[in-house]
Amino acid sequence: MPDNANRSGACVMDRFALESSLRVANARVAAGRWALLEQRVQIRELEQCGLDASLARALLRIYEQSQAASIVDRNRLYHAMTSPAAAAPSPVDYDDRGLFDADDDICFQQAA
Repeated sequence: MPDNANRSGACVMDRFALESSLRVANARVAAGRWALLEQRVQIRELEQCGLDASLARALLRIYEQSQAASIVDRNRLYHAMTSPAAAAPSPVDYDDRGLFDADDDICFQQAA
């Protein structure tokens, strides 16, 4: 299987995209912490009232699994950002200067 990071035009996540994804992942982990806390409070309140909390506990286990996956994803993104490959310039060329002739610019100006 070819290494996509070395092919021109391949799907390469640049530093900006990594930072954005890491911010989203951090927000997801923070939201997960609140969800876990709230669910634990719900369980405690149900149990204090003598009610069945088995469904709430099952939901807590789902939240814990989701939180674990969110943490793994966040850590993967963090390691991708701190790896030496993330500091290297992307093989994808984003510079489009020189792709257009000066005459093209004149046509765009006349059309506007």
